[in-house]
Amino acid sequence: MSNKRITIFFVFTAVVATIGYLILSGFNDTTVSYYQKVDELKALGVSAEGRSFRVSGQVVIGSVERAADGLSMTFTIDELGQTMPVVFHGIIPDTFKEGAGVLLEGKYANGRFEATNIMTKCASKYEGEGQMQTPQTAS
Repeated sequence: MSNKRITIFFVFTAVVATIGYLILSGFNDTTVSYYQKVDELKALGVSAEGRSFRVSGQVVIGSVERAADGLSMTFTIDELGQTMPVVFHGIIPDTFKEGAGVLLEGKYANGRFEATNIMTKCASKYEGEGQMQTPQTAS
């Protein structure tokens, strides 16, 4: 009977250790830091290498180069005159275009931003003109 208890103990310990490892490695990999401006990210230099960031900017017109596979592209973002090259591999949002505002999530490496997620800002055509109208409520 003690042989069975030892086996159960080792299986239980292995399961707990695996769950603990997954939790700890998940925190390290998915921790997205706070929002950075392009100039702030560049100023961090070597200390920013390999760390996760969020960065925002406008896609520079004429900078988008798409790969033949349709999933990879490079482009440059600009924020207040500071530019940064960006590399992305994944599904490109339908609303992504040159001159559009984007919010990127990813890692900074070798002086460029390796984006893992691209979110485009809403186009101004969706904003109403003048004051916002509120619906009338029935009394």
